[in-house]
Amino acid sequence: MLKIAKNKIKNNFLEKKIKVIIGDSHFIPFQKNTFDIVTISFGLRNFKNIHLSLKEIYKILKPFGILEILEFSKPKNFFIKKIYHFYSNFILTKIGSFFSKNYFAYKYLKESINFFSEKKIQKIIIKNKFHHIQTKKLTFGIVSIYLFQKII
Repeated sequence: MLKIAKNKIKNNFLEKKIKVIIGDSHFIPFQKNTFDIVTISFGLRNFKNIHLSLKEIYKILKPFGILEILEFSKPKNFFIKKIYHFYSNFILTKIGSFFSKNYFAYKYLKESINFFSEKKIQKIIIKNKFHHIQTKKLTFGIVSIYLFQKII
């Protein structure tokens, strides 16, 4: 993914504006109060120590900075929920693991979607000194955007 990003940056002459780094979310290599916004897309579930990572994100955000998280969620609509349940349990896991040859990755994806409910995500983030601003459901509730603000 980083190789693709580097090529896109180079092809669009953005080398002076965008720097790609490889880092550890437990030790983010930036000074305090550096960024106005931090975004996480489909990655919250993959932090080894979610509280340590959120502490680091809090540190690098400016006062009243925004944490935006895009994550899978569970639909609330009865019919969409049934379709999604069938898809994630019988189609996604089987097809994904067939093509990738990694059954455990797709099993983990399914399990982590069930584990990280909307309420659980909000509780974890709020526990780490953020204020919940808004949650916006997308794609029939299959994904959600969560907005939080750094509390001083």
